[in-house]
Amino acid sequence: MTRKKNAVRYDYHLGQVDLQRVNEEKDIGVMITSKLTWETQVLVVSARANKLLGLLRRTCPMLTDVKVRRSLYLALVKSQMSYATEVWSPSHSTLKQKAERVQRRATRWILQIKQGELSYKERLVHLDLLPLTYDREVKDLVFLYKALHGYIDIDISFIKSVSHGHS
Repeated sequence: MTRKKNAVRYDYHLGQVDLQRVNEEKDIGVMITSKLTWETQVLVVSARANKLLGLLRRTCPMLTDVKVRRSLYLALVKSQMSYATEVWSPSHSTLKQKAERVQRRATRWILQIKQGELSYKERLVHLDLLPLTYDREVKDLVFLYKALHGYIDIDISFIKSVSHGHS
């Protein structure tokens, strides 16, 4: 055991081999950090989604059909922002805002409007989209439903059922 600045730190071994300590590791496309924060994941995903949105803006300037632009956004950009959110989801408001900025820009591109013409909420309603924060919550609820009803092979015995007379 190594001590450093009042922190307890354990060295891990696999047989006779010392395991290397890392600050972050990518697993199934999700960045896990030693501090168990999602800042790195949000930054990586937002950067990738912004690059794809920029690619769409540069390569599709003559594309005017809102439905086609929306479909391209959903397939190429939002899919990046939504991947494995059941595993990762930002809890701090600054990280939520960083992720949401991508969709804010995308909705302006899809509708071909300038900043300030329509509010973000109006753009979402017009495009039949949820804010990414709500979208992640829906995905979490769908995951829980699937787990509760046996559609996913996962042990959820730690979840206790509480009844308040409501279904």
